[in-house]
Amino acid sequence: MVGMAASGYLITSIKIFELLCAIAFLSGRFVPLATVVIFPIIFNILMFHLFVEPSGLLTAILLMVGDLFLAWYYREKYKPMLVPK
Repeated sequence: MVGMAASGYLITSIKIFELLCAIAFLSGRFVPLATVVIFPIIFNILMFHLFVEPSGLLTAILLMVGDLFLAWYYREKYKPMLVPK
């Protein structure tokens, strides 16, 4: 955390993205985009709790399951991105 805070922008950027994704989830708008944007943040939370601080592992797993469920639910929205041109 000290290294992330020392960068001066990383913590602020992460929190802004988390807030924007939370607003998207709660409003029901841009949910597929928010699901993709929040995935790397949730993945890092999961890895942190898996390897460094296991006390929050259950919450991290629940976040990942929720994000993967939303990705599966909106899978039709992602198909155009995955078509080779």
